[in-house]
Amino acid sequence: MELTIENLTAHREDLPIPHLPGLENIDFGSAADTTEMYATSSSLPKGHPVNVGSSISDPWRTSTYKGSGYPPPPSYLASPPIPSADILSASGSNSDEASGSGLRDVHLWFLNLDVIRISFAPEKEGIFLFKHTNYIVESKNRQTTVIRRYSDFWWLLEILAKRFPYRILPNLPPKRLGVADEVFLERRLRGLTRFTNALMRHPVLKNDPLVISFLTEPVELALWRKNVVISTEDEFTTKLPISESLVKQVPMDLELQLESIKRRLPASVEYYRSMVHVMDRVQKRTEANAGDYMRFSLALNALADCEKHCHVEECYSCGQLSQGYGKIGSHMGQASSVLEVQARATQRGIVEDLKRHRDLLVSVMELLQRRERAREGGLVEMLKKRITNQEQKLTHLRTTAAATAAAAARTEGAGEGGYGGGDPGIYDAQIEKLVQNIQSDRAEMETQSQRAILINHTLWMEILFYHKNQAMIASIYQNFVHEQIKTSQGLTDTWESLSPIVHDLPMEVNAFN
Repeated sequence: MELTIENLTAHREDLPIPHLPGLENIDFGSAADTTEMYATSSSLPKGHPVNVGSSISDPWRTSTYKGSGYPPPPSYLASPPIPSADILSASGSNSDEASGSGLRDVHLWFLNLDVIRISFAPEKEGIFLFKHTNYIVESKNRQTTVIRRYSDFWWLLEILAKRFPYRILPNLPPKRLGVADEVFLERRLRGLTRFTNALMRHPVLKNDPLVISFLTEPVELALWRKNVVISTEDEFTTKLPISESLVKQVPMDLELQLESIKRRLPASVEYYRSMVHVMDRVQKRTEANAGDYMRFSLALNALADCEKHCHVEECYSCGQLSQGYGKIGSHMGQASSVLEVQARATQRGIVEDLKRHRDLLVSVMELLQRRERAREGGLVEMLKKRITNQEQKLTHLRTTAAATAAAAARTEGAGEGGYGGGDPGIYDAQIEKLVQNIQSDRAEMETQSQRAILINHTLWMEILFYHKNQAMIASIYQNFVHEQIKTSQGLTDTWESLSPIVHDLPMEVNAFN
């Protein structure tokens, strides 16, 4: 029968009912919550950093899966999805279509997340005693490969810190003076990988043109920097003036939330540092156990060759023991392989995942510290005081000028020559200058007030992003337990297959006559 729409319609009763396991555990959320979501500055006009028409209380709202199965790998669990420009433009005209597109965008987010892989370049560059290590940076989604130095990563972070002072900026591994050993270089490599992937998980930083150029420009970055003009203005420069509705999007208890986070962060960072240290030791012990099992296996295999021939020519049991040594050594080697796989999985899995979350906490703590340092300047308060002083001085000058003019009028009416109390025109220039200064300061204060609103909104979005990252913690331990189960099953299978072999070894004393 030909496969056509007509035939399918005619035989629709014969079609099997589709089986979709776990569908009842998926909460797709409400259409209203997914119609309008937070957008990056690249998808909106320059004058508006966010979709100012949005009234959603939680713009990071995504669908949540409530199943009990193992989640995708941690590298695919990152920041919440950002809607495309088409979705944002459709939200005002067709909310149903925008909601459906938003759900599809949520569904595709984990698949579309770019994963950056960094490895060592084959050869070092530079002159003798001043050679430096190059890194191969590969982008999965963009299918690009570039060569970068550590100083390039450092330069990128410095520019991002100037352009995005109120964003969660990832941390770089520390510098090293002198000759770096292999252990240090390996740690730096993993740190650079965490740094770059943290940029890719951030919904705003990953779309910054400088970050994109860093990942895609094939030429050496130092040469590229000489031929382009890099702007270091912060992100708020092009977003003024703001809409009045933006103020309503910032929660009233933002300061309380920030203070609560600020109080908890130092202890949380220390706990995560401790957990990283402990799990790193567990990984090293597992690696050492794998090495010990392999050494034991090699020794048993060598012993099997050594004791292959017994001094008693007709001794059959010693031959059985020798064969048993080889089989036991083989199974010990299998156990070593299982433990070696576990050690690598622990290093790539829970150790790096804990470090990733520790780095996130440190970045949030540094963000709040930058905010405190900026608030200590108190530019708005300084402008208010200066305007108050200038207004008082202006009032005094106007009063003096009026009194002088009245005195001059009385003198002129009495027929006396001169201006008596002085020329009232001498105050006009001072009054005009003060008025201009007051107007300028008021305009600057309005700009700074709007900037403060933008900063608060940005901080709110950042703590929402930080809060949503808490959902990744479950996957850390789920994947860890999954790896432990795999290791336990592998070891159990190894020992169970070895059990009949060791039970068949000769153990009768009379067998060794």
